Amino acid sequence: MTSFKAEFWRQFYLYKRYLFNYVSDFFLLVLMFMAIFWGGSLVGGGVLGTSLNALVVGYVLWSLIQNTISQMGMTVMNQAKNGILEQQYLMPISSKRLFLNKSIVNIIVSLVQAVLILLVIMIFTNHWIKIPVVLAVPFLLALVVTVGLGYLIVSLILRFKRIGSTLVIFQYIYLGVLLVNFENYSGLTKIFSLFLPICPMVSWMRLAINNHSYSMPFYLAGSVFNAALWLIIGILVFNLTDKYVKRNGTLSLY
Repeated sequence: MTSFKAEFWRQFYLYKRYLFNYVSDFFLLVLMFMAIFWGGSLVGGGVLGTSLNALVVGYVLWSLIQNTISQMGMTVMNQAKNGILEQQYLMPISSKRLFLNKSIVNIIVSLVQAVLILLVIMIFTNHWIKIPVVLAVPFLLALVVTVGLGYLIVSLILRFKRIGSTLVIFQYIYLGVLLVNFENYSGLTKIFSLFLPICPMVSWMRLAINNHSYSMPFYLAGSVFNAALWLIIGILVFNLTDKYVKRNGTLSLY
């Protein structure tokens, strides 16, 4: 708990010290959504009703993933560069617990930012979404997936050190993936979406928000499977990478 509190206050003071930069990032995410919204209005005659609900849900969840991954990635890369990461490995806690604390703090911060983005988007578009209580289940499962993705990002940084371009490419490719309405497909395409991080949760949330009929057992089982799959993958890859860098003495950036 002490290490978690330390990580939380470290993040808090960083936001306090560099508030202007974080506020700029926040408004950039909002402006990106408005560009998509206005672009769709000009080309398609208006993004209204259920289409806008799907767009908002997909984008807000992407912003949650993007913030979690980018914050985790940049933090670990900077700490590897200035030697702090090596010092943290000397702490009397496991490296798995160390990065779990970082991941949870990043998720909390990103969650607050995602909620604020949702409110600002609804104000700008004048389109208010009624959020059913059942959405708490897929949303919590989506947070579990982000923990697994956090472990994967840390593993890539520990192994390859500088992956800034890879993070940027992943973020914008995955934005397109999350905006695809897999719930409207059938057969293999729908089954394939269960293996993509957070996709079944996004489909479930879109269907619930739009009051469409859907198979609760299918999306519940698919979301639990997706959360367990990516959490296990993240932990396994991290354990292998962690042992590799310790064995080869390649923890530092250089």
